[in-house]
Amino acid sequence: MNEKERRIRARLMADFAHYAAKCLKVRAKGGRIVPLKLNSAQKYIHEKLEEQLVTTGRVRALILKGRQQGCSTYVQARFYWKVTHRRGVRAFILTHLEDASRAIHAMVQRFYENCPEAVRPLATRRSSRELVFGRLDSGYAVGTAKSSGVGRAHTLQYFHGSEVAYWAQAEQHVAGALQAVPDEKGTEIILESTSGGAAGLFYQMCMDAQKGRGGYTFVFVPWFWQDEYRKTPPADFTASAEEKDYQAAYGLDDAQLYWRRVKMEELGGIWTFRREYPSSAEEAFHSDRPNALWERAGIDRARRHPADAPEMKRIVVAVDPAVTSGRYSDETGIIVAGLGADGRGYIIADLSGRMSPPEWASAVITAYYKYQADRVVTEVNQGGDLVEHTLRSFDASIAYKSVHASRGKMARAEPIAALDARGMVHHLGAFPALEDQMCRFDPLQDAKSPDRVDARVWALSELMLAPRKEPRPMIWQPD
Repeated sequence: MNEKERRIRARLMADFAHYAAKCLKVRAKGGRIVPLKLNSAQKYIHEKLEEQLVTTGRVRALILKGRQQGCSTYVQARFYWKVTHRRGVRAFILTHLEDASRAIHAMVQRFYENCPEAVRPLATRRSSRELVFGRLDSGYAVGTAKSSGVGRAHTLQYFHGSEVAYWAQAEQHVAGALQAVPDEKGTEIILESTSGGAAGLFYQMCMDAQKGRGGYTFVFVPWFWQDEYRKTPPADFTASAEEKDYQAAYGLDDAQLYWRRVKMEELGGIWTFRREYPSSAEEAFHSDRPNALWERAGIDRARRHPADAPEMKRIVVAVDPAVTSGRYSDETGIIVAGLGADGRGYIIADLSGRMSPPEWASAVITAYYKYQADRVVTEVNQGGDLVEHTLRSFDASIAYKSVHASRGKMARAEPIAALDARGMVHHLGAFPALEDQMCRFDPLQDAKSPDRVDARVWALSELMLAPRKEPRPMIWQPD
């Protein structure tokens, strides 16, 4: 190479955005093969990752984004750039679905086939899962998150987890990736996903990252950074009060606002839109499922101010204890509920959280006296007599009732959901975490019911469905 060629090659090796535009081709939405020019979201992601790389010497990133913003494309291009310019490195991409694995591998093959010969290393092996550059001793492979051992076979320098929130066996896969990628300078682990709701490993890792825990940087990409997410509004377009607030909060123009309105109609409502096209991390993680047992609109209609609470004939504290208390363990559901003199159920407090047995027992006993409850109702399927023993070690005098989940979660929850649908249950104030769980709980899809929902079901079942001969009148007034 002459001096000019050396300068060109040096820039391609050092400047990813320049390399992508000059050497990599992607399929545009219309089907054309075009150069990869980074969009706003991709530029922002690149900036955040490079910032971490300079600061720590490695990349450990969690990316929360909306649909079709180019995040996966960016990561594939980044890793292709690295494995074709370095010796002895391997990249592995793990997706949630077989179709996604095939699509990503096709993207990488397209990078290779359209890359200029001057910067395209010889591929000594090309298969449906792998691309190997023998002279560089480098490679690029994809897999699907089906079995727990996938991706463990080799030491990796670059790992990309795609749609992590939708992985089966997410904890095993992430643990495997962490073991496969050494904690050395230049290594990269990038986990990205749209939201799967406020539950699961990806959610917990994102929450930790935002609090500065876990060693990962958190990157959020809002939908309105996409230039194509806009639609010319009709002449008679008028924003609603909610749309005006939303527009002011995020600085949107009418074309973006109208695109949002149309997309919400396509998706069936605001809650699905929030999950698929979030404007903030909080919005992304608090979205509803179309087939959930509860609807947020119904909860909102039945909501009451605590000052409007009637006299309570009964009050109970219901507990769904977690088996373990680690960072990624289930929460312990603790719900305080009352039966009003009007015969309706009232949710008074949600005291749930990730707690050790002594911590949740103390919280339950405190609530028992604070709200003048007449009984603690506890699910004991997993804890047996140990649950009662833990509570009575704090206070042996409490009125206690154990319940066993002998029926399926749908059979237990549906009668309570029916009471909600009839307007027979009211929330005294807002309980965002509980309500989010309720509006995401689909018994036909979820392997288990959420902790707060379970505790709520047990509390209202005790108050409104279980026979009781002589209920002890209780008077509770809000603080």
